[in-house]
Amino acid sequence: MNDLTCPEAPAAALALDGELTIVQAAAVRERLLEWLPQADGRLDLSGISACDSAGIQLLLALSRSLRESGRTLQILQPSTAVVESLQRYGLDALRA
Repeated sequence: MNDLTCPEAPAAALALDGELTIVQAAAVRERLLEWLPQADGRLDLSGISACDSAGIQLLLALSRSLRESGRTLQILQPSTAVVESLQRYGLDALRA
């Protein structure tokens, strides 16, 4: 997980919105699992309004799954909520 952040979200990126929290974790996980087989790794998180440790765990698991198949997770346009959560858990270096 070296280069997770890009300045602009291409049209082909999967865009998530709403909350990336424990409340929504199961639904988001299902959406990511559906996307994973054809995923190019670009994930637009500009629409995320809240992100907690469950959301960070989903992103880490997604990154690991992509890496296992030779792909890389790229977080595009992370919202303030995502950036703050990455910082809170000591993962802010992953955005650089």
